[in-house]
Amino acid sequence: MDNLLANYIGFDGRLNRQKWWISAIILAVAGFIVSWVLGLVFGTGLMVDPAILTDPAALNAYIQKAGWIGLITGIILAYPYIAITVKRRHDRNNNGYDAMGLIGLQIVVNLLSALGLTLGVVGQVLGVILGVYAIYILVVVGFLKGTT
Repeated sequence: MDNLLANYIGFDGRLNRQKWWISAIILAVAGFIVSWVLGLVFGTGLMVDPAILTDPAALNAYIQKAGWIGLITGIILAYPYIAITVKRRHDRNNNGYDAMGLIGLQIVVNLLSALGLTLGVVGQVLGVILGVYAIYILVVVGFLKGTT
């Protein structure tokens, strides 16, 4: 295993699937920890209080706090995620702009959520688009073999 930290820095080079998965799992754990700490700071915690679900105003406030947590976490993890995913896309002879687009879309969705603009149908549509896009990127970088 080469220097693992180098995977998260810069956009040059290639990563095979194994190195990408290891790097992505480490990044996911770091993201969980950052989100958990921010949840404590913002007062959302890991589990939703069932009483919030019956009060629309409280639910809206909770969703906005969760949006801020997602936005801050997304911004913190954007560079290392893009670095490992662009390198993995290079291994598949691609420039990696689609991975950058995913992070850009994720940040926009979290910003809209933090501002309270994703309630109702708009939020559901954006969630579906982001989910489908994320699955596409996961399949391409996580499961398809690289080129030689």
